[in-house]
Amino acid sequence: MKTIVFLILIFTIFQSKAIDLGSLDTSFSNDGVSDGWDRSGETGYYRYGSATVVDSQGRIYVAGTYDYDAGGSTAKGARIERYLPSGTLDNTFGTGGIKTFAVPPAPINQFEYSLVLGPSDSIFMGYSRLYCIVGNECHSNIKIYYVNSSGVTVGDITIPFDLGGTWERNDDNISDMVYMPTLNRLAISAEVERGGSQDTDFGVAMVNVDPVTGSLSMDTNFDTDGKNICYFDQGATNDTDSARSIVYNWLQGSVIVGGTSFEGNGVNANGTNLAFCEFNIADGSLLRKWSTQPEPDFLDEREYLHDMVFVTDFVDNGGIILLTSGIVVAATLPGDGNSSFLDFGLTKFSFNSSSWERNISFGENGTGITTTNFQFIFVGDTDDYVAEMLMEPEGGSIVLAGNITWDDGGLSKSVPALAKYTYNGILDTNWGIGKSGKAVTPFDTSVLWDSATSVSIDPNNEELYIAGWSYDGLDFKSLIANFHNDMIFGGNFDF
Repeated sequence: MKTIVFLILIFTIFQSKAIDLGSLDTSFSNDGVSDGWDRSGETGYYRYGSATVVDSQGRIYVAGTYDYDAGGSTAKGARIERYLPSGTLDNTFGTGGIKTFAVPPAPINQFEYSLVLGPSDSIFMGYSRLYCIVGNECHSNIKIYYVNSSGVTVGDITIPFDLGGTWERNDDNISDMVYMPTLNRLAISAEVERGGSQDTDFGVAMVNVDPVTGSLSMDTNFDTDGKNICYFDQGATNDTDSARSIVYNWLQGSVIVGGTSFEGNGVNANGTNLAFCEFNIADGSLLRKWSTQPEPDFLDEREYLHDMVFVTDFVDNGGIILLTSGIVVAATLPGDGNSSFLDFGLTKFSFNSSSWERNISFGENGTGITTTNFQFIFVGDTDDYVAEMLMEPEGGSIVLAGNITWDDGGLSKSVPALAKYTYNGILDTNWGIGKSGKAVTPFDTSVLWDSATSVSIDPNNEELYIAGWSYDGLDFKSLIANFHNDMIFGGNFDF
């Protein structure tokens, strides 16, 4: 009897403190006013959050562009902020929790930053910097900083592709990075301009990381200069190939760059397809490339890749169990049942010994594709755009972060949104609003746009964080928010 009473008491306590998974963790606050989120910035000066990552101690990093006064004029700089799990800035990092960089970001590329963890809670920050030859003849190159856990820069490198022929066509814009600790290398993906007015290619760069000094250098064994490109348009002219993500395929000893390629297929000739290029790490050679262009055409062929995660799976090959490579892809795809709108999308490709194929066992409808809309939350149609994804370290659940946009009486608005899936690509119905697998929390209804650009997870308690920006009609401000995610805090219990 005592045991039964004890269990009932524990169950009652859990139920009374139950919290919906995907809701704001209101214990997180920097200003003491907004619970679960923080918006920072100064009137008249823009600030953006663009990338986030959480280290082994649960400290949250946010990188992005900020405006500041430079002798009466406005200048732009790059910065990293480090927050404690409580939501306050960590004064042991940089100056008052903020690390700033003197090299300005490119004004046309303010939102493209990448943050990845290095050894001993160090971080790599990459962005596209502005480089001026003379006067206004400027273009952007890729800049990488290696920063230790105290906020001290221990290494940096500038990476120019400069393949456009003229300064107007030499913009190289970073999209993503992946650190390979066993190789002491950092791989970078980029969108590289070429000579044509709309011509961009996938770019990849390989950087050596000195484990002792922290110095960074190009890996000249990787295609002689540490860089290579890949394209899908005929003749490499006048078509847009936009790289967005890069993953390390340790089974094949390669890196895979994923993105979007305009190939003009489809009923409406609007084919913008998921596209991939795989490079050999040893020498930088292109191993293979593929896109979804050969697949059957639909009315709407708009597919926009945003992020990827590399996975491995065991498969039964005639009684022989093999370990195979896979990539789970987060994309914005045509809406399910309404092709005029866009939805969150998730798909998977698996390697079959010689080529990559869409895995039709992924998802719930036999196509290998899952799409998710948020129309049940907002009355009427919405466009739902993916920003980034992550895979949980335990259990392999997949989380997509992005934004819902809609027309509010002729006024465009947006709010961040989260969706959670099982490892097999099915919405997690133990999570989100009404066990829907989806979560949306408007922070401030007076603001026009709240936008998520990045998502990260605390490796200790699996709390989720998004970074992004907010616009109130006058100023852009940096945004960070914290969400419950671990099942122990959930409002739903199954016995």
